[in-house]
Amino acid sequence: MRPARLFPHAAVRAATVFALSAGLTLPVLATAPAAYAADAAEVPVTRTDTFDDGRLDIGLPFNALWVKVNVLAPGAQPDAAPLISTDKLSWHDHSGGKPGGWATEQPLRLPEGTAFGDYPVTVDYRMPGGTVQHWAGDGRLSYKPHTGVSRLAFDRESTDYDHRDTVLTGTATTLDPSTGLRTPAPEGTKIKVNFRLYGTDWTDLPKTAAVTGAEGGFSLPLTPGASVRGGEATVEAAPGTDPDEGFPVPELPVSKTKYRISADLDKRRVHKGDAVTVTGRAERLTAGGWQPFTGATVISTPREPDTWHHETGPVWGSSTVRADGSFTYPAKAEYSTSLHTYLKPSVYYTDLPYDRGDVAVPKPFTYTNVKITLDPYGKVRASGRLTADWCWDERLTLQYSADGKKWANLRTVVAGNGNAGYCPFTIESYGFVNAYYRVAHDETDTFLAQTSTPVHLTRVLTRFTSFSVTPTRPAKNARFTASGTLQHYTGGRWQSYKGAQVMLVFKPKGDTKWYWVTKGSTGTSGKYSLRGIGYQDGSWAVVLQPDAKHFYSETKAKYVDVR
Repeated sequence: MRPARLFPHAAVRAATVFALSAGLTLPVLATAPAAYAADAAEVPVTRTDTFDDGRLDIGLPFNALWVKVNVLAPGAQPDAAPLISTDKLSWHDHSGGKPGGWATEQPLRLPEGTAFGDYPVTVDYRMPGGTVQHWAGDGRLSYKPHTGVSRLAFDRESTDYDHRDTVLTGTATTLDPSTGLRTPAPEGTKIKVNFRLYGTDWTDLPKTAAVTGAEGGFSLPLTPGASVRGGEATVEAAPGTDPDEGFPVPELPVSKTKYRISADLDKRRVHKGDAVTVTGRAERLTAGGWQPFTGATVISTPREPDTWHHETGPVWGSSTVRADGSFTYPAKAEYSTSLHTYLKPSVYYTDLPYDRGDVAVPKPFTYTNVKITLDPYGKVRASGRLTADWCWDERLTLQYSADGKKWANLRTVVAGNGNAGYCPFTIESYGFVNAYYRVAHDETDTFLAQTSTPVHLTRVLTRFTSFSVTPTRPAKNARFTASGTLQHYTGGRWQSYKGAQVMLVFKPKGDTKWYWVTKGSTGTSGKYSLRGIGYQDGSWAVVLQPDAKHFYSETKAKYVDVR
């Protein structure tokens, strides 16, 4: 016996035609290689499908050696004589998501007068290495009118900014399997169209139309707002008919418009909730060059244009372009940012150019741990925290006022680099006998103008009205007396300062430091008397040791020669 000869599967066709009848012997067929003959011989039929043109499709592998289909009368036994049989089938590859199989070369036509309906199908076939098999499963031939869409077309080649509407027209037809002819579908046949769109993402847009008139035609107005990338149209089958497979929707691209824009802000800094005025110009590129983009919507937003999903974020202001290409509108500022001005995103634009301007919206802050003191030497010290994020290098000023109303600056410093949401500061300056003090922050791009709570600080002035040393030239290591009078300014006049703590100090000749020698207090009339020792030549003085209410004072130094 000759070796088996395998045919290319795309061209294989079971070409042997014969009748199964008593006394007729089967033709000798090629034998498959023994390696897979047993398994191949047991392959079953997996399905039967009826194509839209009336052909019958059988689910068998491409290497079947022979396939024959039999269409039986409804209710007939599997071995009953068929209404029609044929073994003229050809292999077809899988396509359009459908599996490959063996399809009849011609639509099946049942005997004249046969009613429409579903008819049982049996299959005879032979696989390599096997015998003829007879399959009598639940196969069916749909011998019914098949209605479907046979033509679709848009009324334009593309949509664009100025032409966003289109009309989809089509024709629906019905196949009569008994004649093989297609005729216009009846008026009123419903057409379901699903458009597959792509703008910023893939979306589906379902629409419905109906056949009008006797020619099977229908039309569907549409504003896709995106590129039509496909889809399909199907009919809603009437009772007793089968719908055809979906007819592909043609593509309809978007022809995009190029534009340019410029914009300016009238202010660089505003308070939260206040508006800046945006002015500018927008133009589109046309066949005649750059022209005003009249009617286009302009927006201002903190976000740069999103060319992918067209998300804008919060829109602070918006308007439309005037006939001359200009635009003006207020934009309500909420925080410090770069304000981006561009046309409201659209699939009809080539890209999204923009102009940018910075706007500062100062934030509030709080003063915490503020302490302002006046020391006995007349120095005012203010310390505390500027409590806010990103606050370092902010300038803070110590201010004073005689009446708490009119304020003047004493000294300005820069806040330190803090952490945990605050920046420390310390300001020192010589102050006044009686005044109000506060810390002030002028408005900047970052923070609002703000002052601390005013503090009233005062101390009592003091003075030494006399100071003498007796004897004026004491002997070396001999005792002497330092005496005098101390006053303080109270009740609107200078008065004796009773009970003040005073101290006798000494600076030896050639030394730079003062040394305290003895301490005492003033009497009823503000007089004091302190005993010293003439250690060596040097300067002597008496100083006040001030309490919390008085300023410091001291006598003029007296130089004493010891004998």
